[in-house]
Amino acid sequence: MKIIRKLILLYTLCFGISTASQFSEAPGKPIIINYTEEGVHNDLIAFDISQNENGIMYFATQGGLLEFDGVRWKNYAHALESDLRAVLYKDSSHIYTAGHGGFGYWTVNNFGVLEYTRLFLKLPEKKAPLLPVFSRIIEINGKIIFQSFQQIFIYNPITEALNIVNAKKGFNFLFTSKGRAFIQETGIGLFELIGNELVLLKGTENTTLHILNVFIKKDEELLVVSKNKGFWSFRAGVLAKKKWRINTVIEKHLVNDVQEFQSNKFVIGTLRKGVYIVSAQGEILIHQEKSSGLLDNTIRKVFVDNNENVWLGMENGISYLQISSNTSYLFDYEGSFGTVYTSHLDGNSLYLGTNQGLFVKDVRRPNAKINLIDNSIGQIWEIEKIDDQILVGSHEGVSVLENKQLKLLHKQGGAWVFKKHPKLKEILYVGFYSGIAVFTRKNGNWVFEKKWNDYGESSRFMAFDKFGDLWVTHPTKGYYRLSLSDDGLDLESYQFYGTSNDQVATYAYICEIDEDLVFYNPKGYFSYDRIDNSFVPQKYTAQLFKDIKGINSIVQSGNIFWYSTQKEIGYISRAGNRFSNVYHPFYSIRNKHLNDFNKFEKVNDSVFGLGINNGIVFHTVNKADIKLEKEIPAIRSIDFISKTDTVSSVLSTSEVVNIPNNNNFLKIAIALPKTPVANSYKIQYKLDGLHTMWSDWQYVSELSFPGLTPGNYSLELRSGGEGGIISDIVRKEFRIKSPWYFTKLMFVFYMILLLVAHGLYRLYFKNKNLRQICALKQIESDKRKSQEEKFKLDKLESERALFLLREENLGLEIKKKDAALASATLNNIKKNELLTDLVGDIGKIDNELLNSALYLPVKKVIKKIKNNLIDKEDWLTFQLHFNNLHAHFFEKLREKHPDLSSNEIKLSAYLKLNLSSKEIAALMHVAITSVEQGRYRLRKKINLDKDANLVNYIQDLS
Repeated sequence: MKIIRKLILLYTLCFGISTASQFSEAPGKPIIINYTEEGVHNDLIAFDISQNENGIMYFATQGGLLEFDGVRWKNYAHALESDLRAVLYKDSSHIYTAGHGGFGYWTVNNFGVLEYTRLFLKLPEKKAPLLPVFSRIIEINGKIIFQSFQQIFIYNPITEALNIVNAKKGFNFLFTSKGRAFIQETGIGLFELIGNELVLLKGTENTTLHILNVFIKKDEELLVVSKNKGFWSFRAGVLAKKKWRINTVIEKHLVNDVQEFQSNKFVIGTLRKGVYIVSAQGEILIHQEKSSGLLDNTIRKVFVDNNENVWLGMENGISYLQISSNTSYLFDYEGSFGTVYTSHLDGNSLYLGTNQGLFVKDVRRPNAKINLIDNSIGQIWEIEKIDDQILVGSHEGVSVLENKQLKLLHKQGGAWVFKKHPKLKEILYVGFYSGIAVFTRKNGNWVFEKKWNDYGESSRFMAFDKFGDLWVTHPTKGYYRLSLSDDGLDLESYQFYGTSNDQVATYAYICEIDEDLVFYNPKGYFSYDRIDNSFVPQKYTAQLFKDIKGINSIVQSGNIFWYSTQKEIGYISRAGNRFSNVYHPFYSIRNKHLNDFNKFEKVNDSVFGLGINNGIVFHTVNKADIKLEKEIPAIRSIDFISKTDTVSSVLSTSEVVNIPNNNNFLKIAIALPKTPVANSYKIQYKLDGLHTMWSDWQYVSELSFPGLTPGNYSLELRSGGEGGIISDIVRKEFRIKSPWYFTKLMFVFYMILLLVAHGLYRLYFKNKNLRQICALKQIESDKRKSQEEKFKLDKLESERALFLLREENLGLEIKKKDAALASATLNNIKKNELLTDLVGDIGKIDNELLNSALYLPVKKVIKKIKNNLIDKEDWLTFQLHFNNLHAHFFEKLREKHPDLSSNEIKLSAYLKLNLSSKEIAALMHVAITSVEQGRYRLRKKINLDKDANLVNYIQDLS
């Protein structure tokens, strides 16, 4: 320690400032992480801060007790005790808080939730409307001391006794150092609290100092910090002001809070000028204020956490400074220099090549501004000192930096990179946006020689192999092998290896590993085989970067191998055949780096610089990066969610939890609270019962497993990462209950039900078979009946057909008979006409033969003819034929007209046959007039209307 102090003193004498080794190893300042009320959605006016042994932070706010595990914020409020001013973590069963009106403590239950127990509360009264405000809590010798401006309450957690010490005028603040408690009473002096008594420190009577804190130092010295007069020393009853530089600063800006850390350094929160970190000699090591990233310049509360990092409570939020880190940062909070693509440290001058130009910063002065060197040049891609000249590659071309001024050497669009010939030291190659140019060294200066006309590809990545060939890679196209002339000035030929090659894919890059050229892309790591003109797998590099996917940049520096992917940056530390992957210090900038534009610049033996969006980060490589143990992930909550409710599980890892079947959506909150906020480790998990393999390493703070089926599960978590040391496993077992219908009792019931169902099933099928047999019989019977009915129908159909045939035959017969009747009638008519004509003719002859011998014979003939004309046989024959055709005509005629004579019936029959009067007269052997008269008489007898037709009436009778 003495040696370090001597070195610090020597550095102070040389450069006018004092910096401890931890703060001077690299340029830059600690990273600042700000938490605002808008981002946290909670009150963030933190009056006091505490932390438990696992890294959980507690903040006393006017809205309640705020808990932060590094990932999530949770607020706890309890009725009247919600306006808090002080918090002290004792253990998980006693998190003491105090504020307006009273004090008490919180206990972490089995579910990780805080529950409040009240110790003291004074309600407002008419006589005393103002509540006491308890603004400090400290622990001394196992007792918890609560302080208001008028009283000190001493609480014994074992006996639960509460003793009170009253102020004579009024207390300022209660503070503790190395197991001793001190408090200032206004206008009286500084006291030490011993037991239940206040003992005045002689020499502090009537002091005008507003004392904020007291620190016990060696040789019975007390270091007293005041609000407006800086640091003082109190020894042997004498107060003496320290002759520190910081006093001149804080006297102007007033001090709100001071905390000691790392045994001999101090963090000072001011009213107007942010925070100062000073050495044991009072020299400023770091100063941060609003212009350099803090939320505000007014610091209410300062707290140093378990990792020696600083939390600052402000008016409108909380800021976190990771001062105990080997990573420092230069952020462009005001847009003054932009995104850094390259950097170079030359002496005390740090040069930054950014998208806005070339800038310089004096690293001897932490708060020195970053200044622009030349406003005529914009984008800078490369800064490299080659021999004794600093060359700068920019969008405009190649320049040389001399006396902090840029001098243009060659103007051409975009100089990406510089690469010296491995053997010809006087030749330099510059990769441009389009092609490669050759520079030669003449008279100690680099001079543009020529540009190769036969090659015009963008040449951002260049490297020589051990055979003297220059390789260029274009990430989206592939690799180019350029063969140079012996003097290195000319390009003799080149060969392209594109994505059509089995070992080449887009995102193709090159790097040098142990002086060998390595080609890598998504298909793997390869070396070039010159004999076969092919790429062969490179096993060593593959093992070096095992399980790290999507690497787009690799830079080796001894046993340190820097790399970047789309999602992160880190480095591999090699110790023999053991490789450790270090990525956790860069968690906060994992999304800010420049991917394949990254340049890992070596600042000195152990410090590297990396440009990021709107800034640059510096990291000091040391053994602290490779911890022997990783932090075990902390399970913060376990929730089993259903559509209607959520079941929270106890956090004890030894207890197996039984969860209802419906709550089968598992959500687990995870944190690494012991890890500094700006750092983090990756998490790997496995859920036995669902997965058999570990998940990929990933940054995760919450796990979700929806739709878990009934069964036993064991969740396993661990932190670490690819190629690094892995933490112990934290395990949580639980069981998703089977639904009530899958319980053992229900299975017994199911067996009984199955047996009953089986019996009923058999009975059912027996009855069913019987019913089927009956149904089949019925079907057969119905079938037979149907067949019989069909047979009957067929028979009826046959009979019908036969009947129709008979009817048809009968009709034919009737037609035949009708034809016969008509023929017979016609024959009779013709015969009668003939006979009548014969009688007439013979009558004429008879008159002539009156006196002849033939007279008598002729008379006989005439008589026979006349007898034949009135032959009854003819009528009977007619009547027989007529009845065959019209069987019921005479019956109906007599029935309707019984008074008709035989001649009238004959006339009706002839009219039925629709014979004319002439034909009827011939058949009846009467005159036509007689027929007409007979028709008239017939009309009268049957009472036929005058307008009615006699023939129609007769024919209608059947």
